[in-house]
Amino acid sequence: MHNIWLNRERKKNNIHSFSYFYLIKLSVQRSIFIQLKNMSLLPKYAVYSLQSSSQEQRRHTVELFLDLVCPFSARLWSTVVGENNLPNKYKSRIEFIFRHQIQPWHTQSALVHTVIMGVAREQPSRLFDAITGLFKRQRELFDEHVEEKSQVEIFEKILSILNEETQIKLDINLFRTKKTESNAGNSITTDLKYHIKYARKHGVHVSPTVFVDGLEEPDISSQWTVEQWNTYIDKLQ
Repeated sequence: MHNIWLNRERKKNNIHSFSYFYLIKLSVQRSIFIQLKNMSLLPKYAVYSLQSSSQEQRRHTVELFLDLVCPFSARLWSTVVGENNLPNKYKSRIEFIFRHQIQPWHTQSALVHTVIMGVAREQPSRLFDAITGLFKRQRELFDEHVEEKSQVEIFEKILSILNEETQIKLDINLFRTKKTESNAGNSITTDLKYHIKYARKHGVHVSPTVFVDGLEEPDISSQWTVEQWNTYIDKLQ
C-alpha cells in the first residue's frame, strides 16, 4: 500500500511540475513578444519593420525611466510633462513613454509604483494625472516620513495623497497581500515584476535615465531646461 501511495504522489508531482514549467514557458514567450513589440526603431530605419510603415510607426521613442520618490525624477517629469507638456507638443514626431525605475534603497518605492500600476489597470486615462500628483507630494513619502509605518499604512498614505491630488479612488484591497497563496504578493505583483524586469534587462541603475530610440542617452539630465529639450528633439532625424 505504501508503494502504491508513493507512485500516486510521484505522478501528481510530475503533473504539477509539467504544469508549472509550461506556465513559465508561456510567461517567457509572452514577455519576449511584449519586448519585441515595444522595442524602438529609428524612423529612418522604418523600412526594416515587417509590419506597416505608417506615419504612426515612424515616430521616435523617448523612454523616461523614473522613480516616484526620486527628486531628480520629479524635476525631469515637471520639465517634460508638467510645465511644458512636450508629449503633446511633439506627439506627431515623438512617443514619450513612462518607465518604472524602482530603486530598492528606497524600500517604499515599490509600493508607490505599485499604486501607479493600479491606476494604469483601473483608470488608465488618469495615469499621467496620478504620476504628476504623486510627484508633487513625493516628499511626504520620503524615507524619514515612512520608516515607522507598516506596508498597509504606507499604501493607505499613498492612496490618500492620490485622492487628494487627483480625486482618483482605488480600493485598498487591490494592494493587500493574497491570502490564498503563501508569499505571493498582491494582485498587482505580476505587473511589478514585469516592469522591474524591463528596467533590469536594459541595464538601468539610477533615475532618471532616458532612452532614445532604444539606446541610453547619457547626456540628458534632470537639470535640462525646456530649451535644451527642444534643441535636442529638433535635431532628431
